[in-house]
Amino acid sequence: MSTADPSIKTRIVKEKHKNGVIYVLERQIKYDKATKNNKILSTKLLGKILEGEEEMIPTRPKRKNWEVEKEAGIRAERKNAGMMDIADHIGKESGIDAALYLSCDEGTASKIISLARYLLCTNGQTLPGILSWQYSHPLPYREGLSEDIYHNLFREVGSNESIMQSFFKSRISNIGEKDAIAYDSTAISTYSAGQNEARYGYDKDGDWLPAIKLLTLYSIDKREPLLFTKVSGNISDVKGIRNALNQLEALGVEGKELVTDNGYYSEENISLMDEEGFSFITLIRINGKWIKDEIDKNALVLDMYSSSCPFDASTHGITVPIRKRLTNTEEKKELDLYLHIYFNPAKATDIRVRLEEDLRDIENTIEKEGDIGALKPRALEKLNLYFDKAIEEGSGKTIYIARDEKIRDAYRYSGYFALLSNKEANTFQALRKYRKRNTIESFFEAEKQKADGKRIRVWDSATLRGRMFAQFVSLCYYEYYSNRVRKIKETLGKAIEDQSKTKKRIELEKRLSSWLDNTPIYLQLQWFDVIGSVSVSSALKEKRWATEITERDSLFLSLLGLSVNDLGSSTL
Repeated sequence: MSTADPSIKTRIVKEKHKNGVIYVLERQIKYDKATKNNKILSTKLLGKILEGEEEMIPTRPKRKNWEVEKEAGIRAERKNAGMMDIADHIGKESGIDAALYLSCDEGTASKIISLARYLLCTNGQTLPGILSWQYSHPLPYREGLSEDIYHNLFREVGSNESIMQSFFKSRISNIGEKDAIAYDSTAISTYSAGQNEARYGYDKDGDWLPAIKLLTLYSIDKREPLLFTKVSGNISDVKGIRNALNQLEALGVEGKELVTDNGYYSEENISLMDEEGFSFITLIRINGKWIKDEIDKNALVLDMYSSSCPFDASTHGITVPIRKRLTNTEEKKELDLYLHIYFNPAKATDIRVRLEEDLRDIENTIEKEGDIGALKPRALEKLNLYFDKAIEEGSGKTIYIARDEKIRDAYRYSGYFALLSNKEANTFQALRKYRKRNTIESFFEAEKQKADGKRIRVWDSATLRGRMFAQFVSLCYYEYYSNRVRKIKETLGKAIEDQSKTKKRIELEKRLSSWLDNTPIYLQLQWFDVIGSVSVSSALKEKRWATEITERDSLFLSLLGLSVNDLGSSTL
């Protein structure tokens, strides 16, 4: 009895190219009831028909490697080793690979790791290129990642929540007891009509497309992503806190400190975080009357030297313990909180100068042109907001008189910003933690630019989630490597003070430091892609060797934890 799927049909297709050659293809297709379209499962090239001819020239079968090796009595292989050794080392040293192998079967894990390394090493090239790239760059999944294979992988992984949550749990288990967690979101837009979660709403990229929001939790101290989830593009940031807390608690995380920007501030959220036992530091807008009142009370203190920040002379700060009554929650309760108020005099001056220069330009334009017709829309808005229209006595000419009180109010609170916390009472420790969360912005930039995450390229929700997971793993690789390089640069900066180092070593470290400062992460990896590894074996002996490298490059690899003598051994 035949076990073939009767719904899979085989079709012979002829495709004519611009050069006049017709390629004859054998395709297996299957009707997809959900999309009401035929889905291509596989394509095989049978041959080609030259322009003006009728007969097909069959594709010549490739000579198998084993046939060549049998005739020569020798087996040889050359691979690009340097960059791939670094990627392999990152995966093992960071624990990323081990976490994946524990979260799913070996085949699934090796496919995800291979995709992650490809995205890391190619700076986020699109996935269809991986099959040809893999010929010269060994990956854990040796059979080759065709489009069919990784699309099926995405669908399987995206439909299996246990794989992802298990991996997230392993990530969180590695963070320190006092490590704070940053929480933020980014929008990924799409042209696809098949993504039900893609909605118009909070368009962060400004491209006016429906989008899906990616919510990510990020270890501030380790500078590593921990977990992600996705929601519809029309869900506001402020509504995401509850799900984030539920996910953290489900993974065994309690009592951590969350650090967020002002998009997540609401009375309901601070009440919720406090109830669930999480401490928090959140940026809040200063347009509320209660915050402005506190600024007015403490303006003089914030202008004194005694309130200056010990690690940033441009910023002053104070902390005001407050008891805030929450009026926008179901229970009208009160919380003991810390309001950290900061003032940057230079920024305040810049804002005032820019506003007054804009207003002066408006006056000069009106005086020169004789009317307001030459003003651009934004200048016209400022004219109506900051000037009163009047008629000059005697001449009857229309004039505009500056509204000084309104202008002063516009920059009255310039240069101020505030953080709210329920546990962190130290003014500048709260500021230091908040500034560290800015690293999550670079994570989102890396996710979009270096992991092929700018646009959604799949058609259904489960496949998208699986694709996002592979990209997330790649970003775990990227952030871990970036942090290792950052720590290496810190040790190189101490070369001069270290009396135990020779003059030659110090000069070598300076050269390495300069190279790392001026070479982006992607180009650092590409630099080592030229290192090749050759393996030759016969009935008598087996030998392996790698391309020679410079002393500077050898030093860098050793500081990463790689032995130059082992180049190529992990990939062949």
